[in-house]
Amino acid sequence: MTKTQFPDNRKISYKTLLGTAVALVAFFLLLTSVIGLAEKYFAIKGRTKELKKQQAALILKEQSLMEQNAYLETEEGKGQVLRAKFNVVHPGEEMIVLLTPLEVEQPPVKEQSRLGHWWDAIIHGLGIKKEN
Repeated sequence: MTKTQFPDNRKISYKTLLGTAVALVAFFLLLTSVIGLAEKYFAIKGRTKELKKQQAALILKEQSLMEQNAYLETEEGKGQVLRAKFNVVHPGEEMIVLLTPLEVEQPPVKEQSRLGHWWDAIIHGLGIKKEN
């Protein structure tokens, strides 16, 4: 007599097999939903960190703008804006205007042919100066 893994007198019923299959499908569905939720959780957690950094930067920018607005409310700030935007001077001051020099167009350089370039190299090599 040979031994088998399952004895002959014990049979697996279709109900047991069907119940096991349903349990496995339910387990895998739950597992995939838990994995999906975990991925969403970590994505939201990362995005929250990014948003907190942006919030801190915006708070600093807001403070800077508030200080700048407070400065522009003063007479000195208003004067600075008038000077910058409208070139206003106070009585007794003089304005100096600096102009940039105009660029003069250079005449186009005439390109030499290979033969001309070769001939100039020979003349230069002999020490003969070329007259313009």
